Amino acid sequence: MVYAKYFRPGQKILLRVMEPPGRFEALTAVFQQSGSGCFDLTLVSQARAEENYPFVAGMPLVLMSDHLGLGLRLTGRFQEQLADNRIRVESISDLQVFQRRLHRRLDTSVGLRYTKGRGTIRSFREQWDKNLQILDKTQDLSNLPPFPRTRVNLSAGGIRFEVAPPVEVADLCLILLQPEPASRPICALTEVVWLNEPEGDRRRVAGMQFIGILDADQKRIEALVRQAGDEAKEPKWKS
Repeated sequence: MVYAKYFRPGQKILLRVMEPPGRFEALTAVFQQSGSGCFDLTLVSQARAEENYPFVAGMPLVLMSDHLGLGLRLTGRFQEQLADNRIRVESISDLQVFQRRLHRRLDTSVGLRYTKGRGTIRSFREQWDKNLQILDKTQDLSNLPPFPRTRVNLSAGGIRFEVAPPVEVADLCLILLQPEPASRPICALTEVVWLNEPEGDRRRVAGMQFIGILDADQKRIEALVRQAGDEAKEPKWKS
């Protein structure tokens, strides 16, 4: 299949890792070239060899992007690590073009803690896994420290809130999000995809996409956003 119609050098790719099941995990990449059934991609979040994502030969992957407002989806397998943060992915000729589904969003206040960094994908991923294990084993949430309430814009695909500088696009954030006081926190790995214009040393609004989150936690967020939307539509009767 000829992919030049849909993929161009510099095009943003979301590279989803399909194992293990039960979670959404992805990496942001930039398309470089394709040929002989392979895609060469540059990973945005890798900076040092020791922080490279732990790919394994033959690992199943899904390449997701968009073209003229339509979504693109193509499956593949990891082939090899190249130089300069580049990888090669063997493509499978099953390109799908579809109408993208937009996530409903909610402006709300949640408990929030976060740690940010750059070029540390392996370390952040390992910490995300550790936090998931701790939360899974914790039955009594009363000993958790209080979460500062923070105004956010939230959807199943990502989150937006003010971040203290310095912060740049492609920075990673490990977040703990508590929808309601005393509720079980959601631990997710995010990547900054856009920032508002800086104003001196003031905090900046950062839009982030989830690149590591459990499927169950995404469903919790979807339910929260849906419930808030349904309640907003209910008629307000006056006596």
